[in-house]
Amino acid sequence: MSEPILAEDSTIMKLVPSLEGILKDLDENAKAHDYLVALVIVFLSESGFYVSSSDKDHSQNLRLWPLHIPKDWKSKERGIYEICFQLGVFSEVKCKLVAIPSQDTIILNFFPLTNEKQTYCMCIQTLMYVNPFSSDLSGRYRNLKAISHRFKDVIATPMRSDLLIRANLMGPSLLCLPMECKLKILTMLDVHSISQMALCCSEFHRLSYEPVLWQKLLQRDYPQTRCESINNCKHIYQECYRNQQSLLSSINRHYPHPFFFRY
Repeated sequence: MSEPILAEDSTIMKLVPSLEGILKDLDENAKAHDYLVALVIVFLSESGFYVSSSDKDHSQNLRLWPLHIPKDWKSKERGIYEICFQLGVFSEVKCKLVAIPSQDTIILNFFPLTNEKQTYCMCIQTLMYVNPFSSDLSGRYRNLKAISHRFKDVIATPMRSDLLIRANLMGPSLLCLPMECKLKILTMLDVHSISQMALCCSEFHRLSYEPVLWQKLLQRDYPQTRCESINNCKHIYQECYRNQQSLLSSINRHYPHPFFFRY
């Protein structure tokens, strides 16, 4: 059986190597919030984000380097954590984590270092996931699977997709596909499904108004209908669709029940 590598697979008896290694950077007086932010660094690395480094070779060997806590990661005066990350080997794709403690709660803010800053936030009750009274490192954490899934769903995965889209890079999500592929997917859906996709995000909302999409839908669903201008295809499609629905309603009124033949 292979050794687990994700932090969420740690047990009260043994931590995964990545989490165990980064905790060596903490001193004996580390607080509960320190352990939680260290865990967040591991979660981010599992999602492809690594602590930024000025080392030229660092971007080429990110996965070979052990995780570490950067110097000056925590303000001594205010106790606020500030750490810069880069997305994988793309050193130009950078973002920042700002963690603000408030009693037993910590507020995480993760945003790209670009002009268009979309901040992803979440609030965590530290003591739900960190046990500061444990005498050994493996017992310092609990409910790791729950916090791992929550953090990645709310912060890491959306941020990763957002950055890849802005950098015109491919990624493992639907939004990171090229526009041509996304339009191709929409052309294979019915009108109701397209309207639902348009509600998912601004990107698909914009694509749902693309004239070329409605030109293809018109050719698929109403091949006998002609449209002189591509910009009128959506309007013509809507008229055809309304006429079709009206006809079906009329048929259902006259023939509310199917015919049954007895032999």
